[in-house]
Amino acid sequence: MQAPTKQTQVAATRSTQPRRTARPEGRYLFAGVSVASIWVAVALASIWSPDMTTGTQHDHLAIASFADWLYAALATGLVLMAFGRRTPGASRSLWLGFTVAVACIWLAVAVASIFAPTLVTGTDPTTIPIAAFAAPIGGILATAFASVFAAGSQGRDVTDER
Repeated sequence: MQAPTKQTQVAATRSTQPRRTARPEGRYLFAGVSVASIWVAVALASIWSPDMTTGTQHDHLAIASFADWLYAALATGLVLMAFGRRTPGASRSLWLGFTVAVACIWLAVAVASIFAPTLVTGTDPTTIPIAAFAAPIGGILATAFASVFAAGSQGRDVTDER
């Protein structure tokens, strides 16, 4: 009988399980989609939200165009804070769920800003689009809650998979 050679010893100690390769994290794609959804919603609301109309000359003031970029900048900071966490066990489903939540929040902000009724007061009608004021603030609060949830979620422990 032949003595085992070095080549057969190496082949016998190889694992039959597939080797896991390091792949780039998908959270950067989710972060980009989240931020883009915020800014697209704000752009839509800025373009098509009703203006505030005041005075005897019926002066128009685009409230959404003036204020919404500030709310979008704050929401972008909150989203990037959540994506900036370094938990190695965070799953793609966490980031996907967070991205869908942020996109739905800001879609609701845009729809409310555009289609919600306006407040009309006085004999010289002053038109105030209340939703253009309130919807972005609600969007910031909802984004903050979602961001804190995503940033504070426990990742999977890598030892649990074995």
